Amino acid sequence: MLSLEQLSQTVKEHLGLNEFVDGIQYTCKWTIDESPLGGRGLIASEDIMPGEVLFVDRPLIYGPRSGANVEQGCTVCGKLDSDTSYKCDKCSLLLCSEQCQNTNIHFNDCGIISRWNINTPIEDDNSNVLSRSLTPIRALMLNDDQRIFLASLQAHRLPQHGAEIRNLKQYYEIPEEEEQLMLLACCALDTNAYQIATAYGKREMSMRGLYPVSGLMNHNCVPNTRYYFNGDLQMTVKAVKPIRAGTEIFSCYSGILWGTPARRTHLYKTKHFLCKCDRCSDPTEGGTLLGALKCFSTECSGNLLPIDPLKSSSPWRCLQCNMRVPDENVRAVQGALGSLMGSLNFESVQELESFLINRITKYVPKTNQIVVDLQCRLIWAFGEVEGYRWHELSESRLALKESLCRGTLRTVAALGVGDAHLRGLLLYHLHAALAERARRSPDLYEEIKSEIESTIEQAYIILQGDISAPPDLELRRRYLGPGCDKPQEERFFILDA
Repeated sequence: MLSLEQLSQTVKEHLGLNEFVDGIQYTCKWTIDESPLGGRGLIASEDIMPGEVLFVDRPLIYGPRSGANVEQGCTVCGKLDSDTSYKCDKCSLLLCSEQCQNTNIHFNDCGIISRWNINTPIEDDNSNVLSRSLTPIRALMLNDDQRIFLASLQAHRLPQHGAEIRNLKQYYEIPEEEEQLMLLACCALDTNAYQIATAYGKREMSMRGLYPVSGLMNHNCVPNTRYYFNGDLQMTVKAVKPIRAGTEIFSCYSGILWGTPARRTHLYKTKHFLCKCDRCSDPTEGGTLLGALKCFSTECSGNLLPIDPLKSSSPWRCLQCNMRVPDENVRAVQGALGSLMGSLNFESVQELESFLINRITKYVPKTNQIVVDLQCRLIWAFGEVEGYRWHELSESRLALKESLCRGTLRTVAALGVGDAHLRGLLLYHLHAALAERARRSPDLYEEIKSEIESTIEQAYIILQGDISAPPDLELRRRYLGPGCDKPQEERFFILDA
């Protein structure tokens, strides 16, 4: 394990902080130090303002995620399995074209896998074995310094980690030294990896990357940073709120809009710790009530929340009638809700809309994370999905999209997450709904012009440079943002297009 001084030097070299550009050396406003939470963390060495770039990281290794349910695609470009897909006759990795097969990426992957002797041929029903193992396989290409960096990262070594490599060994004879390095990579990936965003609206295989500096950030359910990816797989980390010198710099390992029980369960299962941050300690989560359930009394319209949210066995109590409910009863209801959601067809916008409007609020409060998740799914779908394009949206659905955007933005604001990526997307979609209203009713334009302009400007500030940003973000800002001097009819031609 590297000392803090050695790790700091390795990080500087990885980020290029020792290099000079135009005679100027880039400096950062943070250091690696002991964290009050235990272990290491990033600590601000100077005051940091919202929007400042903290660092730009790049992955030591990257590749397909290892989940059993991850859709399979080309192991070079990520294109999902299609009629043109085929397996390399040397290594059996899935490819979409000769162009991808002739890349250095595949040449390197193939060179490793094809040198292993085969114990048992991989059958079609196990064809994802190689894909699920590919990211740790790529650790075998790291040089000595990169391997030392990998070994310095925190890595959970519980039995469940590394299952993809143990499964791979059923089919290949893998040298012991290579197996151990891949197992180490699995443990480091499960502890530190980030899911890599895909281009807006594109369906590609879900990928992950081991971003070593980003992995040094500890978790907080209300993080003071956000991150985004560009087309070169670089990960930019920015501050979303003021960070005072001496305070820790945090990322978030769970869903921002998940309630406390869901977040803490996820973190315990995947990262092996129970979060005790201020948000987790507050039963109301800043008044958002994302984890609340309806009171079990049919005569009460109140909400149930855990009395002590930091104790998984805590009883719950109604905010209105003070009814106490044992935790086992709450877990039973949560399990039933999970089964109910599992029965939904998430590909059907009509089914999601009907479920949100007619069913789900019979079982949970409108603030519950399930309701908020359904709201977001409809926000993303209305105006974007076939059959629900802007020109196909009824007035009622357009009004619903606007209302859902405003309500979800209020929730995000109440959580205090600053200019999070989610806020940028919500502002973009609110802008798009308002712009469509003005396009349909030109007389409304002057009335809502300022909000049309401010929402796209704020969205642009948050989402610019992000590969997952809507492709017309900059065009909308140019024609519908502040400062455009074009006539009204010219401004809206981009919507007609």
